[in-house]
Amino acid sequence: SHPIDALLPPTGKPIFLSQRRMAASSTSSWEPGTEILSLAPSDLSKPSVTGPQLAKDDAYAEAILKAWTSDAEERTSKQTSTCSHILYKCNNEDETSLHGCIYRSSQLIENNASSIPGLILFHTGAGPQDIFLRWKADSLVNDKELFPNGCVVLIADIIGDGEGWAWTDRSRYETVRKSILIPDKKGERNELKCRIQAAIDTLSAQPGVDPGQIAALGFCMGGHPILELARMNVPSVKVLITYHGVFDGVDRLSHVSNSDNKISSSNELITGKPNVLVCTGEDDPFVGKEDLALATAMFNDIGCNCRVMNFEKTRHGFTNPAQDYNPSDAFAFNEDSYSKSWSATRDLLKKAFRLNK
Repeated sequence: SHPIDALLPPTGKPIFLSQRRMAASSTSSWEPGTEILSLAPSDLSKPSVTGPQLAKDDAYAEAILKAWTSDAEERTSKQTSTCSHILYKCNNEDETSLHGCIYRSSQLIENNASSIPGLILFHTGAGPQDIFLRWKADSLVNDKELFPNGCVVLIADIIGDGEGWAWTDRSRYETVRKSILIPDKKGERNELKCRIQAAIDTLSAQPGVDPGQIAALGFCMGGHPILELARMNVPSVKVLITYHGVFDGVDRLSHVSNSDNKISSSNELITGKPNVLVCTGEDDPFVGKEDLALATAMFNDIGCNCRVMNFEKTRHGFTNPAQDYNPSDAFAFNEDSYSKSWSATRDLLKKAFRLNK
């Protein structure tokens, strides 16, 4: 799938942060998170000497810029965000370089002693350089009703794309995707786990973040890291959410079960395991009914509480306004489904973080 997103070019000298495990990371200087809104669509839809490609084309960029601007104008106060490119490494033999982006509220002082939640956004098949994800990150850190004391958002990189090559080099993307998502003979995806763990470690090391209060949201291809995170059984992860998340190949994964905690889907939140929300469309050709059923069963077998919202007359990419310009009939923005899924997201995050304090 092809959402729309942008990454502001790194400027200034990197600031080195202490990092868990052995993966080093460095951030660029902090910049206004909404500075993208002053750019023309043509500045975002092609790579340049100053930064990566952030959108599929001009129409894609224009659609997200319009939605983001409207969102910012509706805020009750003039909250703003700051963002910084962050280069971090996977703790594997190759020390794979990953290119993320950190968002936090401009009002949030970096050395604030109070601990605040951290959220990870896992990207679609368009890669991490997607203006759509910048918009969602900016929206989350400025949601004062949901996060009165603020939050920190990491747009994670699963494929190692710092230039936005995933927008145009689909052959390279498919090669990387297969190397990460196809399970080995034992049904494990160790490379994916490594990249997920690097994201958790990087976010947890950010100033102010409570390492025990983590949530992850995945879009399209981002459904895979959400499912894998549940399989990894990371105690600090309290909420897992997918939007038009794909689960192809789930039948080849090793069976993971916790018979002591196995539950059926319920609207009641649980502690000790992630609460999972799967938002999907009935007319999404990329999310097979069997794959969805197997993924849901796996979430529940692990001991998660998994709720599925299956929207009628809803296709792939329904959260992204730019998908109305996608020439494929498989994609379409659905304002009603998007609104309901985002409302459910806010409700789950609010309840889960309060419950696990």
